[in-house]
Amino acid sequence: MNLPNSTTSELLGKNNEKARKAAQNIINNADIEAWQCLMENTDVLFSYVKEKAGQMLIQAINKDNLENVFKLFKKHEGDWDDYIAEALSKYSSPELNSKIIEILKNGTVEEQTYAARYFCHTNEPEATEALFEASKKYYLPLRNNAAEALGKLEHKESYEFYLNVLKSDDEWEKIEAAQFLANYGNKEATIAILEAMSNSGMAELIAGEIAMLTDIHTLFKEKDETTRLLALEALDNIISGVPEIWPMGVVLDFKIFECVESLISLAKKGLEDSEESENSLAGKYAQILIKTRQKISMFMENSQYTYDEEKDILAEIDEIYHLLIYEEEDFWDQQINNLYKELDTDDTKRKLAALAVINELGLEESAPYLIRIVLKHDENEAVVCEAISALAKIGKTEQIDKNILLERIKDPNLQAFVQDKLAKV
Repeated sequence: MNLPNSTTSELLGKNNEKARKAAQNIINNADIEAWQCLMENTDVLFSYVKEKAGQMLIQAINKDNLENVFKLFKKHEGDWDDYIAEALSKYSSPELNSKIIEILKNGTVEEQTYAARYFCHTNEPEATEALFEASKKYYLPLRNNAAEALGKLEHKESYEFYLNVLKSDDEWEKIEAAQFLANYGNKEATIAILEAMSNSGMAELIAGEIAMLTDIHTLFKEKDETTRLLALEALDNIISGVPEIWPMGVVLDFKIFECVESLISLAKKGLEDSEESENSLAGKYAQILIKTRQKISMFMENSQYTYDEEKDILAEIDEIYHLLIYEEEDFWDQQINNLYKELDTDDTKRKLAALAVINELGLEESAPYLIRIVLKHDENEAVVCEAISALAKIGKTEQIDKNILLERIKDPNLQAFVQDKLAKV
């Protein structure tokens, strides 16, 4: 690679011998300039280039140059800390552990991040107090490393602390608690995080944390219907959040293919429990499947979403796309019918999710279902407005009495929304 620093360029280059010497130079001489150049260019590196360079750095670290390694702690970016921590852990000793605990207590947040990562590779109970304090710092990589280390140490106090924070009314505190619990790695926290997501205005962020803690698709067949619905809601939120909130690479990390495959199977089966009737989740399956098909198709048809993605991510998107489009037309017709049935649920959130997909589809055949929603006198105002928006999109608002509708809607913002949509009626 042609970077401003020649040593960094050689570390990341194709010549293995030059790369090995560059790694040795960075470690043996504590070459901060080369290290900083590496940090500054992390985001443009393909994963295989990073992995190769990381292994070279691990090989360059030995018991005689450990002090030089500590000097590199001043700069942090990406996940280079894991390579450094792995290498240091090979020389773990009471003396080294004490030194790194001291850095964890009194270093800069960058230095503390490396120190916390070290304890992800080295089991040291004496570090728990410092790790717990580090988990409360503002720097996300430090918090994540501290959480993972505390999880490996099975530190109950921090786990219980963040379970309690998860109940906070503060959205950012709730997100930070979800992040901690996901990195801590105790899957028993899954239900608590799902419940926090369901009551959050930042549900897309929390949903991703759930997917990092557990395989969401394994929850689709839980006996408890509430758990199943929350898991489906989490997937729905993740699909909404890609790529605006979560990068495209999460299709692999969050096992979206397996989630879609499971939903198709459930949709084909119809009612997964013969005792279910009124409370069937078939409409929710349909809503998520149609939404996912639309979004994945958009990625496939517009290269601006995928032009700089790695091959394994592109391959996974392609697999999901073909999994969806290979289903017969009859299958998708049935999903549309099930989507309309979702409008009969008493769950406002589910209705709004279904209406958003119906609005996106813009099918004229949806008009009777939408009009029924609008004319229902006790319907939620937000639901009515979403239905009006969908009707306006397909030009079917002529049957709506604007004056009567506006009398029903009390929220001034929603009144203005409806007035705009019905301006030509």
